[in-house]
Amino acid sequence: MEEKNVYETQDFYISCVLLASGKLPLVALKRQSAKFVTFIFSDPESLAPQIIKAHWDRTNKIPSRNLIEAINELKTRIHNGV
Repeated sequence: MEEKNVYETQDFYISCVLLASGKLPLVALKRQSAKFVTFIFSDPESLAPQIIKAHWDRTNKIPSRNLIEAINELKTRIHNGV
Protein backbone atom coordinates (compact mmCIF):
# COMPACT_ATOMS: atom_id res chain seq x y z
CA MET A 1 0.00 0.00 0.00
CA GLU A 2 1.76 3.11 -1.19
CA GLU A 3 -1.19 5.45 -0.83
CA LYS A 4 -1.07 8.93 0.65
CA ASN A 5 -3.92 8.17 3.02
CA VAL A 6 -2.02 5.46 4.90
CA TYR A 7 1.01 5.39 7.18
CA GLU A 8 3.21 2.28 7.28
CA THR A 9 5.84 1.31 9.83
CA GLN A 10 7.62 -1.81 11.02
CA ASP A 11 8.28 -0.30 14.46
CA PHE A 12 6.15 -2.17 16.99
CA TYR A 13 6.19 0.46 19.74
CA ILE A 14 5.54 3.39 17.40
CA SER A 15 2.60 1.37 16.11
CA CYS A 16 1.40 0.97 19.70
CA VAL A 17 1.60 4.73 20.21
CA LEU A 18 -0.29 5.41 16.97
CA LEU A 19 -3.01 2.91 17.84
CA ALA A 20 -3.28 4.09 21.46
CA SER A 21 -3.66 7.70 20.33
CA GLY A 22 -7.11 6.79 19.02
CA LYS A 23 -6.57 8.99 15.96
CA LEU A 24 -5.37 6.41 13.43
CA PRO A 25 -7.16 3.11 12.88
CA LEU A 26 -5.04 0.08 12.07
CA VAL A 27 -6.22 -1.18 8.69
CA ALA A 28 -3.84 -4.06 7.98
CA LEU A 29 -0.76 -6.00 8.94
CA LYS A 30 1.54 -7.10 6.15
CA ARG A 31 3.95 -9.90 7.01
CA GLN A 32 7.35 -9.20 5.45
CA SER A 33 9.04 -12.35 6.75
CA ALA A 34 8.81 -14.67 9.72
CA LYS A 35 10.21 -11.90 11.94
CA PHE A 36 8.95 -8.67 10.37
CA VAL A 37 5.48 -7.17 10.08
CA THR A 38 4.47 -3.85 8.55
CA PHE A 39 1.67 -2.07 10.39
CA ILE A 40 -0.61 -0.06 8.11
CA PHE A 41 -2.72 2.76 9.53
CA SER A 42 -5.38 4.87 7.85
CA ASP A 43 -3.99 8.41 7.91
CA PRO A 44 -5.86 10.65 5.45
CA GLU A 45 -4.94 13.80 7.41
CA SER A 46 -1.22 12.90 7.75
CA LEU A 47 -1.35 12.92 11.56
CA ALA A 48 1.21 10.14 12.11
CA PRO A 49 4.31 12.39 11.98
CA GLN A 50 2.75 14.77 14.53
CA ILE A 51 1.83 11.91 16.89
CA ILE A 52 5.32 10.41 16.59
CA LYS A 53 6.99 13.79 17.16
CA ALA A 54 4.85 14.36 20.26
CA HIS A 55 5.88 10.89 21.47
CA TRP A 56 9.60 11.64 21.11
CA ASP A 57 9.16 15.15 22.58
CA ARG A 58 7.35 13.56 25.54
CA THR A 59 4.36 15.83 25.04
CA ASN A 60 1.96 13.09 23.93
CA LYS A 61 -0.68 12.47 26.60
CA ILE A 62 -1.86 8.90 26.07
CA PRO A 63 -3.55 7.15 28.99
CA SER A 64 -1.45 4.18 30.13
CA ARG A 65 -4.44 1.86 29.80
CA ASN A 66 -4.78 2.78 26.09
CA LEU A 67 -1.10 2.00 25.57
CA ILE A 68 -1.30 -1.36 27.34
CA GLU A 69 -4.41 -2.31 25.35
CA ALA A 70 -2.68 -1.32 22.10
CA ILE A 71 0.37 -3.45 22.95
CA ASN A 72 -1.85 -6.45 23.72
CA GLU A 73 -3.95 -5.98 20.58
CA LEU A 74 -0.93 -5.75 18.27
CA LYS A 75 0.76 -8.77 19.87
CA THR A 76 -2.44 -10.78 19.48
CA ARG A 77 -2.85 -9.73 15.85
CA ILE A 78 0.77 -10.56 15.04
CA HIS A 79 0.70 -14.00 16.63
CA ASN A 80 -2.76 -14.95 15.35
CA GLY A 81 -2.03 -13.76 11.85
CA VAL A 82 -4.97 -11.36 11.84
